[in-house]
Amino acid sequence: MSANGPLWWIAGTPWNEIAGTEKQLASALAEYREVAWVDPPAPVFGGRARGVLPSAEKVAHRISRVIVPVPPGASRPVIKPVAEMMLQRALNSRLREGRTPAAVIVAGPLARFPRGIPGVKVFFVTDDWVAGAPLMGFSAARIDRCMRRNLRDADLVAAVTPDLAERLQQLQPGLRVLHLPNGCVPLPAPPDGPRRKTAVLLGQLNERLDLSILEALATAGIELKVIGPRTERDPAVSARLDSILAMDSVSWEPEIPAAAIPDRLSRASAGITPYADTAFNRASFPLKTLDYLSAGLPVVATDLPAARWLRTGHVLIEGTAEGFVAAVKRVLEAEPTREQIAERQHMAREHSWDARARAFLAAVDAPAPAWEGDHFLITRFNLPTPGPESLVRARDGWLRERAELFERYCLPSVAAQTQTAFRWVIYFDPESPHWLRDRIREWSAGGLFTPIFRASVENGQLLADLRSLSGGSAAAELMTTNLDNDDGVAADFVERLQQAAGHARGVRSALYLPRGLILSGRRLFARTDRTNAFCSVVEPWAGAVTCWTEWHTMLGRTMPVREVQGPPGWLQVVHGGNVSNRIRGVRVPPENYRGLFPGLLSGAEPPSAAERTYELLLGTPRRAVRSGLRTAAKTVLLQLAGKDGIDRVKEHIGALKAAVARGRS
Repeated sequence: MSANGPLWWIAGTPWNEIAGTEKQLASALAEYREVAWVDPPAPVFGGRARGVLPSAEKVAHRISRVIVPVPPGASRPVIKPVAEMMLQRALNSRLREGRTPAAVIVAGPLARFPRGIPGVKVFFVTDDWVAGAPLMGFSAARIDRCMRRNLRDADLVAAVTPDLAERLQQLQPGLRVLHLPNGCVPLPAPPDGPRRKTAVLLGQLNERLDLSILEALATAGIELKVIGPRTERDPAVSARLDSILAMDSVSWEPEIPAAAIPDRLSRASAGITPYADTAFNRASFPLKTLDYLSAGLPVVATDLPAARWLRTGHVLIEGTAEGFVAAVKRVLEAEPTREQIAERQHMAREHSWDARARAFLAAVDAPAPAWEGDHFLITRFNLPTPGPESLVRARDGWLRERAELFERYCLPSVAAQTQTAFRWVIYFDPESPHWLRDRIREWSAGGLFTPIFRASVENGQLLADLRSLSGGSAAAELMTTNLDNDDGVAADFVERLQQAAGHARGVRSALYLPRGLILSGRRLFARTDRTNAFCSVVEPWAGAVTCWTEWHTMLGRTMPVREVQGPPGWLQVVHGGNVSNRIRGVRVPPENYRGLFPGLLSGAEPPSAAERTYELLLGTPRRAVRSGLRTAAKTVLLQLAGKDGIDRVKEHIGALKAAVARGRS
């Protein structure tokens, strides 16, 4: 990834719609980088689609527009996964062509980060989309789920107001959040001479406006120039807008070319931003306010945080219709001086889209904060454990098989790590046989791991062991990562975890690399598991609980979760001694992953043509159904009987299997 590489913009709105925040910022960024604007998925029979295959066209300087045709109803729950898959394939195709992005920006309430795409992940939040769901015609619950997932995936969040930035930070503590207000396009100095005593309202007409203020202005005989389309949904709002726009003192232009807007603004004497006091508006940053200042106009705005944030006497803030009317009358009566016009335009230049683009790129290009805490991989090798696992461990040959798997997969994968600033602690049973103790001495001779023999490990004992091995480190933070002894990890596993930990300073967080591989004999499968067993917890040393505090599937119940995106980061090996691992995911050729897992995939083979057909028609769907049924059953059982209940069921099933095996022998 190059610091000067292209930007991929996963847009919330099509390129050819109203030039709002997304399009304005993307256009400003194109002065510095190539931008690939990815339209929301286009229905294959709609006007935006160019046939049935993805297409790309140049739409502006350094900006290409990517359109991915999808089946109709792409926003519906049944079709949406198909649409997401088609978008993912189109982006993967661009990646294979060598168009590697420096950053992937996701904007819009229902857009999501594509999987496995390199680059800094930026979630750009332009409004309180959950509060604005009725206005947009979307489900608030669905938007909330999508936002939370994007927050987990993001490296950086950009928000247009401080209030919105603060709330997003609370949803995902430790995440880097950039306050990036809206901007404007600086305009040339307006012509000298008197202007019409007209107040101008620029932008969409809908439920966001305080219609009582517009009615009061028109009733007071103030000349209003309204420029912008009507986008309201509420019939009652439609009726009031009909009445307002029909008044003698109001003129309305629903659509004008963007190039004509400066001329219209130069003829007016004041700009107005009469937004209603709603949760959605309080988190917004109206574009029109800076546009007015750019034209040298004084502004009267309702009392919203974005207006107060500007901290200027050129924006008068009024909270009532009466006060708003009085303020508009005052500014219309006052003849502006050249100095006042120049001050307003100077302020607008300081808040230009170019300034926003430079601030955005500075944040994107900033190196991830280095994490300098104590990082431990912790492994239970044959630590005595109660419950269903004890039945597996009691099986003849289990320990020798486990030693072979450890030596074949786990040990070399840790030795191959690109980041070596970590320690590895492995717990063994004090009753381990002599042959295993001999092997342990051989394995640990080079100092790759520290063996500790204990009959059990409570949290206090674990923390004491880790502290004793930290070498008197003064680090304030601890990261613990679970690693099973029969599995492997990618060569950059530790490096990626520590990079992600740099974004979670001071806040206990669970980290997962959701993408991984499953190896069964010669067959290799790719799987996404968002709560996999290769879990980590990064936290302050004071009050630490470690990644063993809870089942790996449940860490998110007590702490924020951060997903570390990228290529597969772990390898599960399915074999006869597994406690719970099964073949899951999609069969893949091993050639794409050998570099990530050096030496671990030597026995894997690509699927034959017949195997690919079987996987497509039967294998993958059948595994998906089985996995879904198991997950649903486990969820119900967990709710009814709790964790102990699940352990009892597993123990009974394990005992039954053992009895059957004895009967066959």
